[in-house]
Amino acid sequence: MITIQELISLKTDLFKNSTALLVRHKDSRVEYRDILKDREKLIEYQKHQSKKIFKGADFLISFIGQERSKSLLLGFFKINGVVTNDKGFYYDIEELNICEDLVDRVVIDWGKASLAWVQYYNKNIKEVLEILPKGYLGEFPGLTNFILDFHELKRLIDNPDANREWKSHLASINGIYMILDKATGNQYIGSACGNGGVWQRWSEYSRNKHGNNIVLAKLCNDVDYHKNFQYTVLQTLPSNLPKNEVIKLENLYKKKFGTKTYGLNMN
Repeated sequence: MITIQELISLKTDLFKNSTALLVRHKDSRVEYRDILKDREKLIEYQKHQSKKIFKGADFLISFIGQERSKSLLLGFFKINGVVTNDKGFYYDIEELNICEDLVDRVVIDWGKASLAWVQYYNKNIKEVLEILPKGYLGEFPGLTNFILDFHELKRLIDNPDANREWKSHLASINGIYMILDKATGNQYIGSACGNGGVWQRWSEYSRNKHGNNIVLAKLCNDVDYHKNFQYTVLQTLPSNLPKNEVIKLENLYKKKFGTKTYGLNMN
């Protein structure tokens, strides 16, 4: 067994003679689900607290709560100060570029005191359960049982070796997929067929953000707009299904969802 304290001490002694807190973010309320999925939103959310919960701390070592007491390392943060506002306290927190090879990879056991979401680093020993492959997205849930935000899609495509099961399934099928614009609720229906299946088609979205679709490309003139896109498979199809049959099904879904009239499909 190795602990998170032992693992970190192999790389830095920054926390040895300072006050560092272990922080575990997990919230089942609907309004926080998107925050927990989005790294940038979560880091910003961490700065706002209703109570002076980080009082006296120099550093935060933050985790995202997973099933049971598992917790995935989010990052290392320095507290530069705190100010009060009408909502409570705002912490001036900056992320540290240390132990970067551990971030998004180390999973610890938070222990039985899961309700204690803030604990002292040097007083609460945490066992490391596993170190995930770099870029690992998670277990493959099934071809029609997932929704990916753009940053998750890019992580998946950029790290095929860490996500072999995902690639194996998505590359072996044709399919009808949807891209949802979370900012407006508009939808784009597309299809993937031929060599590489859905994996190959989605690789294009990962590379240029719009997959050479005219309407999506226009939206992406706003540099960060692609962060609103969400991807899911609606129907899987055999890899040997003729292209004209795939297109027929794609057009049927466009009619069902009205995406040519009200959505993001031009034809």
